Amino acid sequence: AFLPYLFGGVLAGAAADRLPARRVLVICDLASAALIAAMTMPGIPVAGLLVLLFANGLIAPVYQGVRSALLPDVLPPGPGYVLGRALMRMVAQSAQIAGYGVGGALLAILSPRGALAVDAVSYAASAVLLRAGLAARAARTARASETESMARDSLAGARRALAHRQVRRILLFGALVAACAIAPEALAAPYATHIGQPARVAGFLLMGIPVGTVVADVIVARLLPVRLQRRIIVPAGLLVFCPLIGFAASPRLGPAIALLVASGLGSAWAAGLDGLLIDVTPLALRGRALALQGASLMFTQGAGFALWGIAAQYAPLTAVIPAAGVAGGVAVVTLRPRRPVPPPDPQPGPVPAPQHRTQPMPSRSQNRPRP
Repeated sequence: AFLPYLFGGVLAGAAADRLPARRVLVICDLASAALIAAMTMPGIPVAGLLVLLFANGLIAPVYQGVRSALLPDVLPPGPGYVLGRALMRMVAQSAQIAGYGVGGALLAILSPRGALAVDAVSYAASAVLLRAGLAARAARTARASETESMARDSLAGARRALAHRQVRRILLFGALVAACAIAPEALAAPYATHIGQPARVAGFLLMGIPVGTVVADVIVARLLPVRLQRRIIVPAGLLVFCPLIGFAASPRLGPAIALLVASGLGSAWAAGLDGLLIDVTPLALRGRALALQGASLMFTQGAGFALWGIAAQYAPLTAVIPAAGVAGGVAVVTLRPRRPVPPPDPQPGPVPAPQHRTQPMPSRSQNRPRP
């Protein structure tokens, strides 16, 4: 489910610019509904289920990239956009918290095929909601650019975005922090066994970080000004990883959950980074950068699951989780984003005499490049 993000996000990132956003979102939802519905066919082998899951994973980064690129068009820049991004994270994290319980409840009253059928219906309902609730918007790029293939255009856009120094640093910061922060979630089930609890207790451990993330987004995105949001990126990033070092002492269930909630509070770094990425990215590259951000976050989280799981095969959990904390802290300090330098104020000079012109001159604010 994670691996397709690398291919879908890189090879179809141009969809955010080349295609109308509402149409793409609706088609993606309908395609996902069809793929999930296909999983309910009787007699389908496990290999077939994995192929369908992989195909659905290829759709997800396109959907998320288009949605991320659409958000700056819907919301005003600055605090409005940052709050909107935070709200989307809160919805996703809250769904993760509730999802385990809802999935278990569905399986208690329905067969697995029935639960998958409900999932397919939810995708179809999302498509209807988006079609009715979103305004139609034209594609960002001109028709001439559509003569190039989607994959080639996406790769070229990814190269241009990664060639931008500040954009590249922000994307790398977010990806590596996510890869290291995922360690306690990746190892939740074996850690529950390590402290003498049944494997099902891992669900409580998996709730810790999302709870902290929701609280952090409510406080930071809603109450802190933009200046403070960006100033706390590094301290909050370090807060993600300091609690992980505490797992060296093999804390019991209650203290372990408290450490994970504290780690989730450190996700306050994301609000400042969201606004910073919009500010430093040229408008022509915004859609590509946002698509890369979503794809890289999901892919590195999946890679983190594999990396820390492999490490735990050869080292004790009480060493692996703290090691992830140390590695993440090093990434935060090393890759801390640079704040954009504001353009210099214009030098005072003599005011030219007024002249008659047949066309009005554009104002200074229209000529000044956007940061």
